[in-house]
Amino acid sequence: GILVSLPHFAKCICLPSTISSLCVHTVDGCIDWSVDLKEYHVLAGEPVRVKCALFYSYIRTNYSAAANTKLRLIWYKNKGDAEEPIIFSGHRLSKEDDSLWFRSAELEDNGFYTCVLRNSTYCMKVSMSVTIEASDEGKCFSSKMRYMEKAEITHGKMMSCPDIEDYLAPYKQPQMNWYKECEQIEWRKSIVANSTHVWIPEVEEGDGGNYTCELQYGSRLVRRTLLLKVTALQTTHPPRVLFPPEKQDTVTEVIAGMPLSLDCKAFFGYSGENKQPIVYWMKGEKFVEELAGHIKESEVRILKEHLGEREVQLSLIFDAVEEADLDNYTCYVENHIGRRSGSVFLRKKYMYRLELAGGLGIILLLLGVLTAFYKCYNLEIVLCYRRHFGSDETEDGEMNDDEETLALEILPDVLENQYGYKLFIPDRDLIPSSTYVEDLARSVDQSRRLILVLTPDFVAKRGWSVFLIETRLHSMLVTGEIKVIMIECVDLKNVINYQEVELLKQTIKALSVIKWKGPKSNKPTSKFWKQMLYEMPAKQKEILSKDQVNMLPFLVHD
Repeated sequence: GILVSLPHFAKCICLPSTISSLCVHTVDGCIDWSVDLKEYHVLAGEPVRVKCALFYSYIRTNYSAAANTKLRLIWYKNKGDAEEPIIFSGHRLSKEDDSLWFRSAELEDNGFYTCVLRNSTYCMKVSMSVTIEASDEGKCFSSKMRYMEKAEITHGKMMSCPDIEDYLAPYKQPQMNWYKECEQIEWRKSIVANSTHVWIPEVEEGDGGNYTCELQYGSRLVRRTLLLKVTALQTTHPPRVLFPPEKQDTVTEVIAGMPLSLDCKAFFGYSGENKQPIVYWMKGEKFVEELAGHIKESEVRILKEHLGEREVQLSLIFDAVEEADLDNYTCYVENHIGRRSGSVFLRKKYMYRLELAGGLGIILLLLGVLTAFYKCYNLEIVLCYRRHFGSDETEDGEMNDDEETLALEILPDVLENQYGYKLFIPDRDLIPSSTYVEDLARSVDQSRRLILVLTPDFVAKRGWSVFLIETRLHSMLVTGEIKVIMIECVDLKNVINYQEVELLKQTIKALSVIKWKGPKSNKPTSKFWKQMLYEMPAKQKEILSKDQVNMLPFLVHD
């Protein structure tokens, strides 16, 4: 039952509710449940129904049963510490059973509304928060009133129009429209957008943004906006230390008395959490807080962030290096999956005599000049050597690739038509069938080079997973049986899944990476094509026999 007899003086009592046991106050015999957890948010000009929370969370009865026991439901609007009875005009604001109806909520309607259920011996009340917001300028929603949604790239996502139950007619299909960024767009074929939901079977990066569902309610519109945030796939690995390198001995020479900064860089895959990256330095078993005052850590700085994946940096700063500081320092990074680390050993740098330093300086200068000359012209030197003395690795090698424009147009035109190589391209030369992977592996097995063109779309969809599925292909990559030429697009690093690409590079034993820089790489004299020819199998220079020379005019003539 709901009838409770209480003394007419203030005191605090604890009463059970349908949700939990809460401590409430009684003032002048009225049980006050304070403010309900449910909050009402609505755009200015739209309707809203504010339900008296007593019937849904605090007492075990409904409005009709309460009315039959002669209990009255009275509504107030809170004005500071006072409660002012609401006068219903019937036009814009009305009372209907257990609810307060705003047919068109306005900004001045913001505030707290209290419903009181009482008779001569019983009184109970609770307040509800109502927030009215105006739409952002030029938008159909308020950025302060959005429902947050997340979706991992390549996974499916269902979005339903939230909190519209009070505006749906029973047994009738709602008439609802969906907008993205307040515009009615043409959805791609795989997306289903109907009167109740939007279904994206395979989320892409561009699917992120604001989705607004719009329902006609009488002469008014009811709108709800969901902000979809697209993230990378949730990581299954611990974070990775980029510097100092993991499992390597890194030594840094320092000069006593000089300032020093040791930078720890790490990559954190998306973990589905909004927590700050956990990264810290230690000297042996001591944290930085336990070290001398002239050693401290900087704030964690986010260098890059994309789809929830982050590259961060934490610096260990020495005001002035002391002899006692010459030791091993380890940077640790961790998430809920595990922890990794990289270490740096500080070693004292000794100053040599001026004469020795001068002699070594001249030698190093000469070596530097020769090295710079070689780095600038190494491709020309090797290609010149090949033209005159080059050996032949293969006469009829095949290649494999997966990127449409570069692979199907530019590479075949230059390598086949201008340089006489023979390429094997799956999309062009292989018929899709149930033995597609086996046929692909057999073709690669007969090749001398494998060319991979890495683009943002290729990486996001895990284009290299075929090499992990087929045992023979995977074996050729990890053992170095076939040399791999990896072509990276110029804008790749801004959108790439860095962790997965690094794992792919570590898997391939014989790997060369070449940067493709777009149209300016089309010229045959560009550095890109020099690097490509350098990595390709060398063509042996043919020497014709006397008989062949005698036959040549005949063949041409014929």
